[in-house]
Amino acid sequence: MNRAISKYKNVSVESGLEGASPYQVTKKLIDGCMIFLKQAKVAIENKDYEKKSFHISKAQAIITTLATSLQSDQNKEVSDNLLALYDFCLNQLISASAEMSIEKVEAAEKVMGEIKAGWDSIPADAVVEAENQRSSGPMVSTDAG
Repeated sequence: MNRAISKYKNVSVESGLEGASPYQVTKKLIDGCMIFLKQAKVAIENKDYEKKSFHISKAQAIITTLATSLQSDQNKEVSDNLLALYDFCLNQLISASAEMSIEKVEAAEKVMGEIKAGWDSIPADAVVEAENQRSSGPMVSTDAG
């Protein structure tokens, strides 16, 4: 039964991402990270080492994914700043896991919350415009003369 539930969850997540724009995927990743951070705090409070490790490692994987998806060629300053914030969060989570520190999870949670707030505040028309630019790609002339 647990296996069937696990398979259902995987299909549900995959279908939720199928056809999603980069904006939507990033939003889902950030939302998921916030959930894992909250769950990690509960696991630490309950001294549940296995769940703490699971939730922290999931949050770290998401943050690493977000960091590796940055495109520094688009806006180097923003990319560098986000990378530094992601690096801070990863370091806090490494320490949190080793020290069973709710405070360090909360420090990462605060930073990720600020990133989430910024992401969520992007106006819908700016998201649509970016998606239109991405889907149309660079215009290439086929004129020979």
